[in-house]
Amino acid sequence: SDASAALAVDADWMFVADDENQVLRLYSRHDSGLHQAGFDVTASLALTDIDGGVPREVDIEGATRIGNRIFWIGSHGNQATGSHNARPNRRRVFATDLDGAGILASLIYVGRYDHLLEDMIAWDNAGGHGLGEGFLGLAAASAPNVSPEIPSGLNIEGLSIAPDGSTALVAFRAPRLPAGSRDLALVVPVLDFDALVTGAAPGSQAAG
Repeated sequence: SDASAALAVDADWMFVADDENQVLRLYSRHDSGLHQAGFDVTASLALTDIDGGVPREVDIEGATRIGNRIFWIGSHGNQATGSHNARPNRRRVFATDLDGAGILASLIYVGRYDHLLEDMIAWDNAGGHGLGEGFLGLAAASAPNVSPEIPSGLNIEGLSIAPDGSTALVAFRAPRLPAGSRDLALVVPVLDFDALVTGAAPGSQAAG
């Protein structure tokens, strides 16, 4: 099992993502065993990084929910081993709507956004956080040949919705800050998160 993110349907059932494929699986929250259903969203994500005719993984690492809409986010990181090449399939945020309930719960694909990392880098480079231009070092952290496994690399690991119900909090395993000690975790707020996957908000509004 490579379970990497989960969202509760109710007290008894949950959807679980895997960081090695794009099948979102329905599991009991109480009983061990195989999944009851699986929803493969690979065909909807326009994945361009192909190996042997098969799309490489999105590397789903986080999930959160607004109402019946569930958001899933890839790690956005480079290849972890070897040359540390960029893996564009991982630069996906996508949404599914929850339909039905309990063991009959299903997911309906809504849409995706492929430019969140670009938006964050532009926001950081412009000093949109008020800490100075390029303070977070996101451009360098995500550059080709930089490992996502080191404290100065880039790897998204979590996702949650803020109390305002619309701002997403994107949690990073790397980079850690500040550059001198690398001992603090980074969380970046993303405005109008729901609007990103439906095309209602331009990418320039993604980070704030």
